[in-house]
Amino acid sequence: MNNFVVDANVIGYFQQERLHGEGKFHAAMEAVQSKGVIALDDAGHCKQEWLDCAAGAYPLALADWISDKLVEQKIVLFQFCDENLHQQLTKLGIPKDDHKWIRLAIGAPAVCIFSEDIDLFSPQRKNSSKKERDKIKSNCGGPVPKYMKRKHGISVICEERVSDFCDGL
Repeated sequence: MNNFVVDANVIGYFQQERLHGEGKFHAAMEAVQSKGVIALDDAGHCKQEWLDCAAGAYPLALADWISDKLVEQKIVLFQFCDENLHQQLTKLGIPKDDHKWIRLAIGAPAVCIFSEDIDLFSPQRKNSSKKERDKIKSNCGGPVPKYMKRKHGISVICEERVSDFCDGL
């Protein structure tokens, strides 16, 4: 079984498409679910960020979707990695609030982290132009994907790469 970590910003885009018409994030989430399951932490921290980030005017719609996917076993709960990663992740520039996505991916163990957050690619480039940030994400570039692949065998990908990644599984 392939485990995928999907961060809150992706869920935010996905939720908007669920409520206002399907699009590229909906298609990417379908690809993920066709090849595996979505990992969430059993302590509820990632789920809470999903709800905080994405629920918007319809918080029950997202909560219901999560509940349905848990019943369908398309969302599976895992424990965070208990390895002390704080120093290494901070050195990479990853904000402390985003450490949970890395710890979940390692604990799951996940094949990839699906994200649109520059902090999970190249946090030092956060203030770069949108065009430059999009290029980094599109190339799956930056120190975080390199570290995750080398050290943990986990890819970090953006929406643009999900289809190709899933086709390769």
